Amino acid sequence: MISDADLLFIEPKLPASRVPIVDELTRRMAAAFRISTIGGEFRDFCGVHECVCGALSDNNDHALPNGRMTNSLCVHYVAYHRAEIPPRQLQEVAALPWGEVDPTEEELVGRKFGGRYGRWQSGGS
Repeated sequence: MISDADLLFIEPKLPASRVPIVDELTRRMAAAFRISTIGGEFRDFCGVHECVCGALSDNNDHALPNGRMTNSLCVHYVAYHRAEIPPRQLQEVAALPWGEVDPTEEELVGRKFGGRYGRWQSGGS
């Protein structure tokens, strides 16, 4: 399912690409995500979203300064599932006005749940 009301609320069906695409689009999305705020209708939502490839979101929606809602897997989707993002949403990412930053490992691969007390941890290997 792809939401047209929100930015990058997608549910990829295909496996993640073997190598992330870290280019202008990914860096623009990372910059926008970093200045987002927790909020929206599903603030502190009860669950997390698991991408088809195993990447996990946090349990919040994120509001961009322009009012558009996104989620914590937005950078992951641009880097690993770009082929499944609608062209109009890629155009919107390309037009984000908040600069570019290199994404962190957690922004690229999501989070994982684990540890003795079930704490959220950074993703990756």
